[in-house]
Amino acid sequence: MLTHNITREIGIDMGHRVTYHGSKCHNLHGHRYKIQATVSGPLYASGEQEGMVLDFGFLKEEMLQEIDQKCDHTMCLWIDDPLLNVLINACDRRLTELREELNFQNGACELILEHSLGGRLYLVPFVPTAENLAKHWFERLKDRITIRTEDRARLVKVKVWETPNCSAEYS
Repeated sequence: MLTHNITREIGIDMGHRVTYHGSKCHNLHGHRYKIQATVSGPLYASGEQEGMVLDFGFLKEEMLQEIDQKCDHTMCLWIDDPLLNVLINACDRRLTELREELNFQNGACELILEHSLGGRLYLVPFVPTAENLAKHWFERLKDRITIRTEDRARLVKVKVWETPNCSAEYS
C-alpha cells in the first residue's frame, strides 16, 4: 500500500550537558533545538481531514504537549549526573528520592523538578545527547500519533537539530 509522509517542526530552548564528554560540551550550555516529527499513512477519504495523513495542527498539538510544555526553557540533565547532587542539595531533596520517583512512573522517562534556586529541571535516565533526545521524543509521541489517527498512521521518525549544522534522528 502506498502512503504519504508529513513532517511538522517545532523549536524549543533547552539547556543540557554531556556529562563526561572530553570537550566543552561537558559544561552547562543551551541550544535552540529544532524538532521534526514525520508521520506516515494513507490519506483520509472523507471528513475533516479528507486528503490528509493527519492535520498539521493536530501533529503540532501533540508535539507541543509532549515536548514544548515539558522541555522548553528547562535544564535537561541525566539523573546520574554528579552536578545534580549540588542542585538537589540546594533545594533540600535527596537524589535517591528523585531516582525512586523517576523509576516509579512505570514507563514515563522523565521527571520535571521545579525549585527556587534553579528553575525547572527535566531529568532523564540517559545522557541528554541529540541522539538520545530524538529517541526519547519519538517514544513520547508514537502512541499519541497512533491514537490521534485512529490507528491509520504511524510516527516514523523524529529528527532533532541541536545546532543549524548538527542533527540526529531516530526511526
